[in-house]
Amino acid sequence: MQQPGNWFGTATLYIAFALALFWTLSTLSQVENLVPDHEVVYASQLLMHIPPNSTNDAYHVVSVKLDGQSVPLNIYTSTGDSFVASGQCDVSDPKSGCYALDAVFNIDENTMIHHGQKFEADLGGAGRATGQLATLRANISGLEVGNVSAALIDNAMPGSFQNGTFAGILGLGMRTASTQWLQFQKLPLVDTLITQGKLAKPLFSLRFPRLGDPNAMAGVLSLGEIEPEFMVKPIKYSDVVQFSSSLDNVDSLSTAAWAVSLDGLRMNGVEVPVSPGRLRPDTKHVSVIDSGSSNIYLPTSDFKAVVEKFEGKTEVRQSTSQGSTGDEVYFECAEPQSLELKVNGNWYLVDPLDMLVSHSSNSTENGTMMCRGGIGSVDSPKIGDSVLGMPFLRSVFTIYDYMSTDMFSKSPRLGLLSLVDTRLAKSRYADLYTNRLP
Repeated sequence: MQQPGNWFGTATLYIAFALALFWTLSTLSQVENLVPDHEVVYASQLLMHIPPNSTNDAYHVVSVKLDGQSVPLNIYTSTGDSFVASGQCDVSDPKSGCYALDAVFNIDENTMIHHGQKFEADLGGAGRATGQLATLRANISGLEVGNVSAALIDNAMPGSFQNGTFAGILGLGMRTASTQWLQFQKLPLVDTLITQGKLAKPLFSLRFPRLGDPNAMAGVLSLGEIEPEFMVKPIKYSDVVQFSSSLDNVDSLSTAAWAVSLDGLRMNGVEVPVSPGRLRPDTKHVSVIDSGSSNIYLPTSDFKAVVEKFEGKTEVRQSTSQGSTGDEVYFECAEPQSLELKVNGNWYLVDPLDMLVSHSSNSTENGTMMCRGGIGSVDSPKIGDSVLGMPFLRSVFTIYDYMSTDMFSKSPRLGLLSLVDTRLAKSRYADLYTNRLP
C-alpha cells in the first residue's frame, strides 16, 4: 500500500478538477448547514504511534471512535477518503484483506448506511477494497462531530490492512482527492470539522514517529491548532502549489493536493539538478506530500543523480514492492547518507536514519551489510511530478492550513519546520541505525 501508485481513489482524481470545483462552490452552503452545531474546540490532539505488531515505521495510526467503537486508523495525506473494515469483511481467511483484524467496525441496526453509494478504493499493488458509504458520529480525542462520512469495507484484497496492522484509513487529503466527494458530495473529515465550526482555526498539523529513535517514539495529529511547542518556532509557510491534472492541458491549474515546489536536491553536500515539472506552464516541479508512501519517489534521472552521490558501496535494483515498477537503492548500512531537499525555496535535511528503510530486506556482500534506502524512482506518478513520503515527513513538522473557514476562498498553505539537528545527525546515526535493522 505504500508505493507511488497506491493512491486511494486515484481513478477519480482524473475527473476534471473543474467539476470538483463546481461541486465545491454549488454545494458548500448546503453542507455547512448539515449540523447547526458550532461548538468550537480550540485544539484536539491525537497521539500517533507505530502499531505494536508492525516491524517498520511505514504505518502510523491514531485511535478514533466511530459510533462509539474505537478503531486504529492509518493517516494518509494524499486522499480525502476515510474508511474502515466492517464486521462483514472476513477476518479469519488468510486470503482476505481483513485477515487478523481484531478491531473492526461492527454494523448494527442503528448504522446509517447509504446502500446506493458504493465505494471502491485503489490499493495499488495490494488490490482493491470495496464497501458502502455510511454517515457516522466520531469522537476524536474528546471532540464529538456528527455527519462524518466513511466507507465501511466488506471486501478487500490480501494485504489491504497489513494483517491487522490497522483497521482503516483516516484521509487528511483535500476534497479534490476524495472519491466520496467527487462522486457523492460527501465531505472529507477535516472539511466536515471546519464547515461545522468545530475548530478554532481551519488547519491541522502532523509530527510522525520514527522506529528506533528514542526521541521520536510517538507522533501527534493536532486539529485546529498546532502543538504549543512549535508556535514560537520559525516555520516557513508557502501557498500550496497548483498544478494540472492532465499533461494535455498544463494551463489549467487547480488546488488538487497538498503539494510543494521541489526546487533543489543535494546529496552528501553535492547539489544535483531537478527535472523540470510536467504539469505547469512554468515547469515548476510539483511534489505531493504523501504519508501513505514509505519512500521519497523521484523521476529516474533525478534518482540516478542522487544515488551517484551516495557515500560507500551502492547497488540499484528493480523494486520488488507491490505496485512499484521503478528502482530502489541499497547502500552500506553503516554509512550515513545526507539527502537535502529544497522545498519552496528552503533546504530541509532528511534525517540519515530515514534514509535507511526500517526492517527492510538487507544482504551481506563481501562482508559489507547492505540496506535499502528511502528513495526510489518513478517516471509517471499518478499525481504530481514526484512524491515526498515518510522519510521527508518524519524529518519535518508539517502544518496544513486552509486559511479560511469557507474553504478554498483563499489559497491553502503548507508550513514546514525541520526536526533534524544538522550538527548531530550523522553522529546520532552511528548510535541508532542498528535499531532499524531486522
